[in-house]
Amino acid sequence: MGNLLCAGGVRLLKSRIFRLLVAAEAVWGTFLAWLICRFGSVNENLGLSVYMPMTYLCVAAAVFCGFYIGTDYSDGTLRNKISVGRTRESVYLSNLFICCLAGLAVLITHLCAFFAAGYLFMGRVFIPHSFAMGLVCAFATTVGSASLFTMTSMLCSKTASAAVSNILVSMAMIAFGVIAYMKYSEPEFLPGGAENFRYVGGAARSVLGFFEAVLPTSSMLETILGTPSGCSRVIICSLSAAAVFTGVGMAAFKRKNIF
Repeated sequence: MGNLLCAGGVRLLKSRIFRLLVAAEAVWGTFLAWLICRFGSVNENLGLSVYMPMTYLCVAAAVFCGFYIGTDYSDGTLRNKISVGRTRESVYLSNLFICCLAGLAVLITHLCAFFAAGYLFMGRVFIPHSFAMGLVCAFATTVGSASLFTMTSMLCSKTASAAVSNILVSMAMIAFGVIAYMKYSEPEFLPGGAENFRYVGGAARSVLGFFEAVLPTSSMLETILGTPSGCSRVIICSLSAAAVFTGVGMAAFKRKNIF
């Protein structure tokens, strides 16, 4: 397992996709800090600027996982790992670890670039309230997205197909995240005491709450609000989803014919 992680780390550092994502995130974080300094209000835009990567990092994870793991298939590296005695579980988990590490590296790059540029432009570092909890939420969401796209990429041996399908799924997740957040935020009663027919209650609300906490757009909005209950739900649901994706992916990969 250690050798697989070391080899994966070397591949990660040499990956052009990874370098491009990190560079783009550094530029984007710097640009957001400049926008706030030049045109916006720090208090109104700080949370959105800091936690915005929670939304589009699922697209970055979709692209990276598709190409990184797809290259393992196309180059025959994955078959060679198993041929020399590596277990399928260790191969799967090593790829999962590298994909999670790549997502977290991109997220940290954004935060470092944003805070550094903010200090350069405004003379101080602006940190949103409940930043520690928000950071854990962002990490959990990133791990959840990486786990999902590691599963899909490990089960699809064609690089292009994996990348395209991952991107389509990630875009759908972003769109449905907005819908889930709007539905979950509906009050049970309207101002004046009238019952809100849009309110989702009962068991359906529990299911809706799980997806609202897992999907990237809605989890970002919950993190910006910074309520302890909302952040805790994002962390628990995202990590639970990651565990399910990993379990299902490993079980299916063990049965997949790759030779």
